[in-house]
Amino acid sequence: MNFLACDGDWSVSTGSISCDGTLITITGQEIAAEVTASSALSIEEAKLLVDSTLSVFVVVFLFLAMKKLL
Repeated sequence: MNFLACDGDWSVSTGSISCDGTLITITGQEIAAEVTASSALSIEEAKLLVDSTLSVFVVVFLFLAMKKLL
């Protein structure tokens, strides 16, 4: 799938869209490669973040359950 991009600014006037720069065609693979290359987290870091978040939820749940029992 191809996407239309503008290297300038998009503008809308009287219902029509125009590009103030040059129109560029970008493929879906190029967009995916750019997103992957500029990703802030690696797969290992994302897994660690998910595991840490789940651990925090478990600790909070156990704390609240113990508080309710006492």
